[in-house]
Amino acid sequence: MDKREDILKAASAAFQKYGLAKTTLDDISHECGIKTSALYYYFKSKDEILNMMFDTDLHKIQNNIRNAVESQNTPQEKISAYMIEKLNSVKEQRKYFYLIRKYNLPLKYKNMAQEHKQKFDDFKIELLTEIISDGIRNKTFNVYSIESLVHIITGVTLGLSVKILIDNQDVDISSTINSIIQIILHGIEIK
Repeated sequence: MDKREDILKAASAAFQKYGLAKTTLDDISHECGIKTSALYYYFKSKDEILNMMFDTDLHKIQNNIRNAVESQNTPQEKISAYMIEKLNSVKEQRKYFYLIRKYNLPLKYKNMAQEHKQKFDDFKIELLTEIISDGIRNKTFNVYSIESLVHIITGVTLGLSVKILIDNQDVDISSTINSIIQIILHGIEIK
């Protein structure tokens, strides 16, 4: 682990302790065990540290999702892999949810979080559109509206995320997603 990663880890701990708005560079350097002046060698500001934390974790989540999806063969398996990995990432990234919701944050931090959320939204829409389009091309899916199906998948995933984060419920992700995929792909109507 390089020094920047150590600092990001220490910053995460400091943000958890003091909140985003109240954490200072002194708090972060103390948590990391270095002098504040040494911290400036790696990062110019608390905002830069927070932005790097968001970016690093966002890239990790995107890579994990993309790897999970690419390891599957069929479009159905790929959608399932997307949903499972997305929900697993929600469990791992609870810290951001609580940091953002817990404190009355200044607008600049809300905007920073929103920018990163938008990057992830763009990623998931592009990925799911690609999977569904492949399913249509290879005649696996008969979809009237790719956009609507993307909204259904992301909406269901968001609903389960709420159960995990807000309701703090332990969800059997794999079996729940398998049931949901069956309903999405085959409907509820008797044929």
